[in-house]
Order: sequence, then C-alpha cells, then structure tokens
Amino acid sequence: MFFAVLILLSAIFAMTLGVPDAAFPQGDEIMHIRSIRESLDIGSYTLPVLSGLPNPYKPPLLFWMGMFFDKIFGVSYFSERLVSFLFGLGTLTLFYKLYQSISQSVKETRLATLTFAFSFLSLKFFGLLMMEGAMVFFTLLYVFLFYRSKKTKSASYVAWGSFFVGFGYLLKGPILHIYIILFLLSYLYIRMVRVRRGHFQVSFRPLREERQTLLLFTLSFLIPILWISYLYVFTSSGKELLRFFFITENMGKFYAANQSGLRIWGGWLLYTIPFTIPLLHIGWLIIKKPSNGKNRLFTMVLLVFLLLVTIFHLMPNRKDPYYVTPFIVFLFLLPAMTKVNWKTLILSNYNQYSIPIVYFLFVALAVALRLPLLFAISLAGIVLSLSAILAFQNEKMKFYGVFFPQLLLVPITMMFFIRPMADPDITKHLINSEGQEICVIAENPWTAMDVQNKLMKAKVRFALPLTYRDTCPNADIIVTFAETSLSEDWVKDSSWFQWKQHLNLDSNQILRSLLKMDKRSFQSEVNVWRRGENK
Repeated sequence: MFFAVLILLSAIFAMTLGVPDAAFPQGDEIMHIRSIRESLDIGSYTLPVLSGLPNPYKPPLLFWMGMFFDKIFGVSYFSERLVSFLFGLGTLTLFYKLYQSISQSVKETRLATLTFAFSFLSLKFFGLLMMEGAMVFFTLLYVFLFYRSKKTKSASYVAWGSFFVGFGYLLKGPILHIYIILFLLSYLYIRMVRVRRGHFQVSFRPLREERQTLLLFTLSFLIPILWISYLYVFTSSGKELLRFFFITENMGKFYAANQSGLRIWGGWLLYTIPFTIPLLHIGWLIIKKPSNGKNRLFTMVLLVFLLLVTIFHLMPNRKDPYYVTPFIVFLFLLPAMTKVNWKTLILSNYNQYSIPIVYFLFVALAVALRLPLLFAISLAGIVLSLSAILAFQNEKMKFYGVFFPQLLLVPITMMFFIRPMADPDITKHLINSEGQEICVIAENPWTAMDVQNKLMKAKVRFALPLTYRDTCPNADIIVTFAETSLSEDWVKDSSWFQWKQHLNLDSNQILRSLLKMDKRSFQSEVNVWRRGENK
C-alpha cells in the first residue's frame, strides 16, 4: 500500500514537470534548458553549447541526459526535467534502503521516506533541471555504498562507489570529489582521534586499515581524466574551456567574499522545511545526550562531515543557500542512527504547536491576497491540527493529525499560494509570434533565454535598453522588461505586471506597501510592442 501511494504521488508530481513556470524557480535552470536546446538545434552532442559557443560553465552530463530525453519524448520542459525527477526517485530508493538498514524498522523507514520526499529540497530540486538533484543522488550513493562496504566487509561496494563519483565530476566538476574527500577525512578523524582524560590521543592504525578504501578512491578519477583528455586533445577550444572552468569558474570563487555566510546557515533551515523543527530537535538530543549505540561512529562521522562541508561553503565569494542541498538528506537519517522515532519528534511541543501557527499565517495571507481555496484549506489545517493537539486521545490519531498537515505544507504553498500569484504566461501575450523575430530588452540575457525557451518557434534576441537599435534592427516584436525609450514606429500591443526578482525598497517602504496591500510596489510592468504607425 505504501509503495502504491508513493508511486501515485510521484506520478502526480511528474505531471507538473511540463509547466514552464515552476512553483519554486531557480535562475540557472533557464541557462541549462537553453544549452540543451541549442545543442540539439546545431547537432553539438558531444560538447554542449550556449549562445553559439561551447558551454564553459558546467560539464556535460546533465545536458547529455536532457538531450537524450528530448530526443525520445520531444523537446519540452517535461523531457528535460525528467532527468532530475529520475535522480529524485533514485535518491528516495537509496534513502529507503539505507534508513531501513540502520533503523531495522519498516514503519520508521516509511515515515522518514515520506518526510524527505515532502521536504522543500525534494519538491524543488527533483522537479527542476538543476545539478543539485543529481548531486544529492551521487553523494548519497557513495555514502550508501560505503556503509554497505563496512557492514558486509566487502571492498567491492566502495570500489563501485568511487567509480560512480567520477560520473559526478561530469555534473559540476571536482566539487563532488571534494565532498567525498571531506567525508573520508571525517571518518578517519573520528576513528583516529580520541580524547582521554582531557588529552588528545591519535592512532594511525585506522590509516592502515582503510588503505584499501583510500586506494580505491583513485577509481573516481578515471572518468574525469578521460573527459579532460578529450577536451585537451580533440577539441579546438578545449584548453580555453579547461582554463576558464578551473581558474575562473571554480578557483575564481575563492578570490573575495561578497555574500554573507548567513546564507549558508539559512540553507540548512530553508531546505529542511517543513521538518526543520524536528531535525533541530534531533540535533539537540545528539548534543545533549550522545548515543552509545552501534551507530554512534557513523553518527559522529556524519556530524563532522556536515560541519566540514558547511565550513567549506563559507569560504567562496558566492554563498547561495542551495549549496547545502547535497547534505540535507543526511539530516533525515539522524533519527534512525540515534534510535529516536518520528512520533517523538512530531509530537514535541515546539513542533506540534508550530503547525496551527503556520496555518493561521496562511489564513491571513489568503484574506489579504483574496485566495479562497487557500483560505478553506488553511481553516481545515487549523481544525485538524488543533483537534489532534487538544482533543484526540488516541496517540496514533494524534500523531497523524499533526503529521499530515505538516507533510502537506509545501504542496499547499505550491498549489494554492504560489500558483494563483504566479506571473502571467508570456505565450498568451505573444500568440502570433511564430517565426517572427522578438527583441527582449532586459537587464540580463537570462530573461531573453527564458522567453526563447517558452517560444521555441520564434527567434529571440537580447538587447540592453540603449543598444536595441543596433542589436535588433529587424525585430518584428519588442518586449521590454526594463524601462526603455522606443522610437515612434513602435506601437504598444499589450502589457502586464510581473513580480520583481530584486527589490530596491527599504524595510519601511516594504512595510507600508504591505499595510496598503499595494502589490505594484513589488511588481514591474512588461510591455509588448509591434511595428506600426503611432496612434
């Protein structure tokens, strides 16, 4: 029954992959989709391209898989996002197997799998064409095979794990190797360093015992060496691509800090929603009373590993919250390793009372934004959660009365809050644009790429406000996402408002706009212009 429900929910989620405007967008996805489609258009299958040139930002595995599914199912958002969806199914399978192996409880494993499947991380990155979903899979795959290797005393598992890390290089470069090296260092540190009576004791015996594991890790370099050799020897721009990728794209990020480190810490809180409080609770229990069980070693290894990867991501100049996504899955493993059941975590006072508070906030938003469906569902969430807390006497009913409203928080946000508030569909404003040249005037080229992805049969060019005459001399349509002074031979055809990605408002202005319910302060006007006599 559990697997039938999971398959049904997965099918429903898969049906949303084809919607161009994702509920939780990520800007880089626009570039990834553009690279796949451009590569298919010009037949550049081995070396993906972007804007007519070899794509220097990322290795090709995600693009190859996107092109593969586009060839099978046709060019569409569904085909391309199917890549991340399949990585998501693979991740859930690995998580289920690993959790069950650790907890030895089918019921707890099913609850944990549901919590991870309905986390903000899963519902966002397993539905977008981003590297993060695949990175979660490959990181968990190595840890899963490493754990199996230690349980079965068989080196073949860790050998396969090391080999698959090489495929991870083809996603984002050497970053996966760094993650796994930090994991192995965490394991060696826990085994080698002991504190006895206030003194550090270091044993080098684990180094000898883990010599085979460390040597097998060299298998992870086979695929990267083959790909780098191919670029260096067989492609005309290979040397320049490698130089840009390693020096500018990777090492250049460590040049100077320009973002707050709080963004990384915020990522741990953001992507564990709606189970952030239970996971903070299990972290507190581990600190307060360290476990002496058989999984204590693995628990401490993961905690050190999570600390090391956090420190690592605090070092580069960019500190985007989603950098921690490959490791969120390990937080959901902590209850199994500490033998704490999910009923205890869900029914903790802090957690259970937080659920009706969130639904009360939904009610307030529904009233302010005039969203009747959100209002009705939020009222039902309040009634169910408060009934479970104050009225239900049966512990099982009380648990599910809190658990299910909590489980549905992110899907409700997606379907009944974000969807009704989404930007208008640009394809409905440019119905007769097939075969025409469209000039997109915006602040950055990603906006034009997004328009091109949605209007596949149109020819889209990007222009800055002051250069559109030179960039788009033969344009049939102009779409202005930035304020522009056009010549008199352009006539406004239609316009709409869309949400701003970057607000130039201070806190007082934002508060005043919210109190006045003035959403125009948070939106910008987009105009469509066509050639014709000025009326």
